[in-house]
Amino acid sequence: MASRPQAWFRSLSRTLGLPLCAAGLIGSAALTTLLSSAQSALAIPEADAIKKLQVVPVFVLTDAKGVPLPIPRDKNLVLPLYLESAKANQQLAALQKSNPTLKAQVVAIPLNVMNAKVTELNQQLKDKSKPLVAPIVINEGDRQQAVTLLKAQGLTEKQINEGLNVPVFFTKPFLTISSPEGPRGVFYLSYETLQNSLAKLSASDREKLKPQVADLTAVLREIIKAKDDNYIIFPTPEYFRLVKETQDKGKASKPAN
Repeated sequence: MASRPQAWFRSLSRTLGLPLCAAGLIGSAALTTLLSSAQSALAIPEADAIKKLQVVPVFVLTDAKGVPLPIPRDKNLVLPLYLESAKANQQLAALQKSNPTLKAQVVAIPLNVMNAKVTELNQQLKDKSKPLVAPIVINEGDRQQAVTLLKAQGLTEKQINEGLNVPVFFTKPFLTISSPEGPRGVFYLSYETLQNSLAKLSASDREKLKPQVADLTAVLREIIKAKDDNYIIFPTPEYFRLVKETQDKGKASKPAN
């Protein structure tokens, strides 16, 4: 079990009801400002906490040169960050249908890299009246599961809608895995992946671990504030798929002996 778990749960419960990251934005000045409020109690650098998101690829629509293609909407430029490649490809197909001459593609980018990229793109905008926002498009099943868990804890629909943008699942007490630095408490962006991990445990051990959920921004803030660096974010299914694709391409490119 990771250190000071009960303090963790109390803190996450307090922060969950707040609009920590409006519209699910990861990659705006808002995230940096919110996380910087934890500076006085830093255990690990903010950059190290955000780097944990490197195992969470997001899928972005870009032009042929890799330049993101945001959608003008009201007072913003909206650049959806899809956690699932299938949804991004559906959006690509719809875009190409309405714009047959447009050469567009879906590009996978680690979320920590995309976080910095959105900030950079906002700085480069000539028209500052329409800032770039980058909502993370999550799996609807994960959203529904998160709502179920939170309602069971007594939160209202209003609190959930205001405080939950990107659900992150974990257990109470923490499900841990071994790492070269020792045991680490695990956070999952997929409820199914959490359940797959639990299924590998004995029934008696599994019954002791109760699924919980919090918003991604709240989790990152608490990782920074924790006394020790005892937590990891588990790679998403898309991460493992991309790694396998890269490995397969590497094998295929090697000349036969």
